[in-house]
Amino acid sequence: MIGIDLVSIPEFQRQLNSGGARFLRKAFSQSELENQNIQHLAGLWAAKEAVIKAALVPPRHLSDIEITHDASGRPRGIVEAQHFEISISHNGDYVVAVAMRVAA
Repeated sequence: MIGIDLVSIPEFQRQLNSGGARFLRKAFSQSELENQNIQHLAGLWAAKEAVIKAALVPPRHLSDIEITHDASGRPRGIVEAQHFEISISHNGDYVVAVAMRVAA
């Protein structure tokens, strides 16, 4: 399965401003919050939304999805026993992410 998501960075910034720290805690893990640059967080958000669309069984919460990076910096997603290859691309006010479920 493949999932894709497009995020408007200004709209994501508005969500972040209105939800504050609670929004961050509900959506991201502690390790994902090490870099709080808005473009980075919007990319993680898009990746999580793409993972939801590609998952056999979608997670109950965004925080159940862990976005990590391999040794070369490529993003990966994990939800329980499901693993995902992820591509994230930024252009101007938008970020797009594609997730593809792969065998564990």
